[in-house]
Formats: sequence, structure tokens, C-alpha cells
Amino acid sequence: MKRTRTFIYAMVALLSAAFTLQSCLDDDDDNYISIDPDTAVGIVTLKPSQSNDGSWLIQLTDSSFAQCSNIKKYPYGDKECRAYIYFKYDSEPNLTCVLPSITITHIDTLLTKPLAPAFESAEANDMAYGNDPVEIVKSWETSAEDGYMNIRFRTNWLPGSRHRVSLVRIADEDGMPTFVFHHDAQGQTGGQTGDGMVAFFLDLPIDTDRVPGNIKIKWKSFTGEKSQTFKYIPRSN
Repeated sequence: MKRTRTFIYAMVALLSAAFTLQSCLDDDDDNYISIDPDTAVGIVTLKPSQSNDGSWLIQLTDSSFAQCSNIKKYPYGDKECRAYIYFKYDSEPNLTCVLPSITITHIDTLLTKPLAPAFESAEANDMAYGNDPVEIVKSWETSAEDGYMNIRFRTNWLPGSRHRVSLVRIADEDGMPTFVFHHDAQGQTGGQTGDGMVAFFLDLPIDTDRVPGNIKIKWKSFTGEKSQTFKYIPRSN
């Protein structure tokens, strides 16, 4: 791969394409979209082999994997990554193919973060991680998958500004693991509206039975406090 980038971005061409394609998708299993009859773009997990031999797999969904035919050696050392990939199946996928082969034409790694430590109160969390308004965008990209919470967010950006986002687990609500999405604009709250993308590793218990459940995300929007529930399938290992 000639070029990879890790980024938290305001507006990029990839998201411009996604804007036009997201409306017909549901939240069940569509973590990638077709941009022509042969090419798809999706958010996936890039997973290095534990054998340290450079081999790797791509986790496409909670239950499906693929192998890359054109990049033999894993490009990110021993680090697991969330990323956008542009890819094509090397042959027509079918139910008998356990591990399909794909050709990747482009990778953009996502800003991927662990959960931020929780303090003793909501006020202390706000002081530590910020409480500036932000919108979580309803999109095919915003989803809980493979142990991660992907969040596409929208706020105001000044040229050259650097914003900080964090996810903090708080006490469970309604029997669900509950998290607060924090936004710190670093004092730069004006500017034009733009989007960013981040993935958080949720660090929830492993469940070999993979019983589906829900998680709740809360945040301070420009119109007040909001929350949303997302489907979640635990990791099995």
C-alpha cells in the first residue's frame, strides 16, 4: 500500500461520497457500501496474526472475515487497527467460502482510542474531557461492531483547530452498558460545520456465546442532552 493515513478529519472526499449513499442502509449488517458494481468501502478491523509472521486478516462484520491477496505483510506492526478500506472481492462471495479473498485498493486508518478513565462524578468527567456541544451523526459509519464503537460526529471547526474526543463508561442505565461521548474544542468553538470520525475500543467482557445486547451512548448536543441505543454483539476472544 503506497499511502496510509491516520486522521481525525473535518471534511474529506470519502465522507462526501458516504453522504450520498447512507440513506438506504439499515443498522443490522451493513458496515460497508458499494460505490460501483465491483468496489466497496467499509469500516473494518485489521488484525495481525498472533504468530508474528506478518500474516493478517480483515474482519468485515461481527461474523465475517476476509484475507487480502495483494498486501501479504501486515503494514501496522503488531497493532490492531480500525480503518476504512476500498476493496474488491477476488471472486463472487458465496455461502461455502469461509474466508473470501479481497484486493484492497486503499486504506485510511481511523483514530482509534481506548476508553478514558472515569472520575468520581459527571462534573469531574466534564472538567477532564470537555463538555462542548457535538452531534453524533446517524450514519452507516456510526455503529457498535467487533468490540468497537465507531462515531461519526459533527461540530464547528476553525482552520487549524485540534479537537479532542473521549468516551467514558459510567454506571449502567436501563440494564445496558452506558457511555458518555465527550468533546473538547480546546476553546475554539466557532468556525464552519464539519465532521470527524473516531473508533473507541469498548473493553466489554468477552462472551463465547456472543449473545446480542445493547449499549447506550450519551452526549451533549447543540440542542441539549441526547442518547442513543446501539446493537452490540460481544467479542468471542
